[in-house]
Amino acid sequence: MTWRREHTELTTASRDAVWRRWTTASAWVEDDPSLAAAELPSDLRVGSRGTVKNHGTPRQTITFTRLVPGRAMEFVINLPLARLSFPHSMTETEHGLQVTHAVELRGLLAPLFGVLVGNGIARGLPEVVRLVVTNALAERAGSAPATAEQGDRAGS
Repeated sequence: MTWRREHTELTTASRDAVWRRWTTASAWVEDDPSLAAAELPSDLRVGSRGTVKNHGTPRQTITFTRLVPGRAMEFVINLPLARLSFPHSMTETEHGLQVTHAVELRGLLAPLFGVLVGNGIARGLPEVVRLVVTNALAERAGSAPATAEQGDRAGS
């Protein structure tokens, strides 16, 4: 069984700037208000492991399952009888760069975990994607990273 939600934002940020946000641990904490900490290896590749810690939860091990520089990445967290994955993609359009983040659950208990954790993660996707693209643009301009409140204003 599969459960999936996603959110897409259109931006003028460069692929490289978005890719840096996706592959830099400190950017994850800036771009996702639910994260208290993230650790990623400096030589990121398929099979690499890192950790994430949401506020009020134990640290989780993540494994990178897809890395296509400037295009896509995905990492997973293994759960009992389910797999929680976070596919990310970038697509050029005539109007700019589409940046998509998704949350996907697969496995026997996917529907249950969709209710228990997936819906909450999905509710946060719009804010996270807005902050990624806002901060990717700010990086180009040499500005400080946006906060969650500033990201909300930028997406309005």
